[in-house]
Amino acid sequence: MNFFGPARDVLAPTVPLPGYHSAVHLRMPSIDRGVQSFLWALLFFVVMTFGMVALDIQKGSALLVSLVSSFLIFLFVRTRG
Repeated sequence: MNFFGPARDVLAPTVPLPGYHSAVHLRMPSIDRGVQSFLWALLFFVVMTFGMVALDIQKGSALLVSLVSSFLIFLFVRTRG
């Protein structure tokens, strides 16, 4: 016996809201391939620059080599990504 009133589903049957799906799958937002390749190139530029400076390579040479190789990484990820 139910002493607290009628069952909840009798009072308010569950009606799905318009536009709401019961199985919602969340996913990452789409990021443009150019933005992705720029972020990869920037990450590798920073890693290569600090790595070469840590290995006692002159800062100018480290910067130049890092710039050229990060540009090539940008192109590679942009085209093959």
